[in-house]
This record gives sequence, structure tokens and C-alpha cells, in this order.
Amino acid sequence: MTVSYNLDVSSVSSFTFLKLLGRWRGSIFKSVYLELIGWILAYYAVHAVYRFLLSENAQSSFENAAKHLDSRLVYIPLTFMLGFFVTIVIDRWRNILQNMHFIENTAISISSYIRGQEPEARMIRRNSIRYLVLSQVLVFRDISMRVRRRFPNLESLIEAGFILENELELIKNYKFAYNKYWMPINWATTLISRCFYNEKNVYARKYIDAAPQLNQIILAIREFRGSLDMMSKYDWVPIPIAYPQVVFLAVRVYFLICLFSRQFFVAAPKIENSNFQNAWIFPLMTVLEFVFFVGWMKVAEALLNPLGEDDDDLECNWLIDKNIAIGMAMVDDHHDSAPPLGSSDLFMNPAWRPVYSAETADEAPQKNCVGSAAYVELLRDNEKVQMVPVEAQNETIHKTSTAGLIRRKLTSAFGDAEKRRSNSPYTPSPKPDTVIFKYPNLPCLDEEAGGGDGLKIDRKFATSSNSKDDD
Repeated sequence: MTVSYNLDVSSVSSFTFLKLLGRWRGSIFKSVYLELIGWILAYYAVHAVYRFLLSENAQSSFENAAKHLDSRLVYIPLTFMLGFFVTIVIDRWRNILQNMHFIENTAISISSYIRGQEPEARMIRRNSIRYLVLSQVLVFRDISMRVRRRFPNLESLIEAGFILENELELIKNYKFAYNKYWMPINWATTLISRCFYNEKNVYARKYIDAAPQLNQIILAIREFRGSLDMMSKYDWVPIPIAYPQVVFLAVRVYFLICLFSRQFFVAAPKIENSNFQNAWIFPLMTVLEFVFFVGWMKVAEALLNPLGEDDDDLECNWLIDKNIAIGMAMVDDHHDSAPPLGSSDLFMNPAWRPVYSAETADEAPQKNCVGSAAYVELLRDNEKVQMVPVEAQNETIHKTSTAGLIRRKLTSAFGDAEKRRSNSPYTPSPKPDTVIFKYPNLPCLDEEAGGGDGLKIDRKFATSSNSKDDD
């Protein structure tokens, strides 16, 4: 279950961070202490080989290589890679959390619209809730190891009460190449639809009064099923494996290089502060860097699959138990149930005032929700204000720059040239009954046929000829 620390940070103080650092379960120290111990042991192993087993020439070569590696560590952009990767993982984790669907909304719709105290109506409501939770159990068994361990096979669901033997036989006997999460939901919608119209018995009692009520229940069930669909998709399609491989490999290679590049050099006197380095051989800053970067990486590793078995993973078993208990209580024990109406209540008194405990009376809110300028008094209430009419001002004309003016001129010039080039070779005739076709690239025609000026065709003749041709 996710570690809750909201109470520790309910108020800000100088020691709030100490409350968080004091937590062990789910903490950064629990995540990195094994890797940190292993890295420190490896660091001192390299340190012992460097100081006691290498010759002076070998130590000098080691120092040169270590200095070169240390200067090139900036080529591994850990901050950018981890920051971008953790952002993607956190967003994915948040979406999975939002699809951990509570059943209250669906149970409210079922209890409100399927009316009746008859045994049939009661069992329809109860079975509908049971089928919905059964579908959730089937999905969680395939995506969460905790739920898989709780229900190792489908027969265990019979003892848990989520499914009956005949229902399990229906699921097993149906030969299907894909998953069968949809079957219990389909049973629920069938039962609910029969409450409004039953094809097998048209005279059966209707427990749902109108079609809009049936539609509201179906929409609530669809929303519940949609959340299960999203959970399956997030488990089916993870983040491309190359991305976490690159990030996790980069962090580990970075600190593998640090085993050599962050050693304290003592062989040559040319090294600055060699006396201090001889006395101080603990890599404090590198250890802090290891805790921060590896802890950051561990956050991403834990949240890649928030339905696993880590301390901060989401608790699917708790959600299953909650949904079946609350759903049954809403549609059965508390169906059509409400306390009797009273004749009055405390808030009918016009002199009502908010009530606080004696210890919290001083913490009552003293500031109302008002505008920041609400209490500014510019004039007295009874002081007369002279109001005068004001002429409407024209909008400011923005002057065009020289470059913009030249650009428009050139565009206009090229546009006019394009229009002249695209002019049709046909021009309208000045005479109403004559059309002149000009062919500038053809040889001149006879004068009688309109040579020079084009070919003249009588409009009436062309129209009558076209009509005859059509006939």
C-alpha cells in the first residue's frame, strides 16, 4: 500500500523534513542502501589496489586516466535523462491511479433506478454489483501479482464468493481466443436491460420505469468497464524498453566510472592538496551524488509498474474488498433507506452562527471571500459624483514599416503580371449576336472568314446548330 505521510506535512515547520527523513518504509534510504554499500566497498577495493599494489609508474598512469574520465563525465547528461524519464513515469502512474475505479457511482445508479423490494429485484441489484467486481478481479489477476497470489486459480473465486459454479462453467466452456473479462459485465447489462424490457416475458414486471434511467445505469457500467480497459492497456503496452534501459544503464555506468575517477591521488607531489588527500579518503560528495541520483532512478523503477509488490505500489486487493462490500451495502442493505424527516433543523434559525470546539474557536476563519478592492473607499456613500460623457476614440492606426510596404508592392506587381499572363484568349463580342474567337498563334484566315480579327460565329446559328446536334 502507498505510504501515507500527509499528516506529517499538514503544517510547515523547520522540522517537517525530519519527520519525512525518519520514515523507513518506502524511503530513499531503503531504496539505495544496498547499492550504496556495494559501491563503497568497490570504491575502497579500487583504492587499495591503487595505493598498495600499483607501482609509481602505474599509479601515474592510473591518475592520468582517472582525471581524463572525470573530465568527461559531463558527457553523460544524467539530470536531463532522469528528469524527462521520471516525468513520463509519474504521468503514467497518475493515469493508472485515476483508473482504479471505485464502485460507488455505479452502485448509486443501480440502487436509484432499479426499484422494488421483491426478491427478484434485490437479486438483480446484488448480482449486478457482484458481476462488476468479478470482472475487476479477473482483470487484476492478470496485471497484479498480489491479486494473483490471492486468487491463484479461478476455483478460488468460488470460495471467495465472487462467482458461482455454474457461472464458472459458462466461462470455461466458452471457447474463445481472447480474454473473457467482458463476460460478467455482459451478464450485468443483460439483467439490467430485462428490468425495462424482457423479450422472453413481455408481461414481466418492469423494475426500471423509463428508458433514460436504463441509459444512466448503462453509462455508469460503461465508465466502470472503461477504467478496467485502460488498466489492461497500461499493462499490455509498457514504456518502450529501450528508454528505461538507456536511463538505468547511464546511471550505473556513471557511478562505475566514478569508482576510478573520484579516487584521491597520492602518488605524485604535483597533485594539489596532496597532504589533505592522504588524510581524507572518504568520497563524501560522490556518495551524496550517488544517493540523490540513484534514489531518483529508484523512484522511476518503482513506479514503472505501480501494481507490483513494492512499498509504494497500489493496493488492488484492498480495492476489491472495498468495492464488493460498499456495493452490496448500497444496493441491498441501504436500498430505499433514509432516516425519517424531522420537523426542523438548527439551520432554520435566522440567528444561526457557525460552531467550533472550544480548542479551535480561535482558529475560526477571520477573512471572508471578497475582492481585493472591496473595502477601498474613494468617496462617501452620500457624496455626489459628477459623471460626464466621453467621446469614443478611434483605434490607433498602425503604420506599416518600409519593408512591409515594399513586400506588398512586389506582391501586387507580380500578382498583376500573373493575371495578365493568365488572361483567356477569348474576348467578349461587342455585338450581342456575334462571338469573336481570337487565335494569336494561328496563321491569318481569309478576310471573308474573319482573317486578322478572328473567326466570327453568329450566336443564334451556333445555338441552333448545337440544338440540332443534340437531337
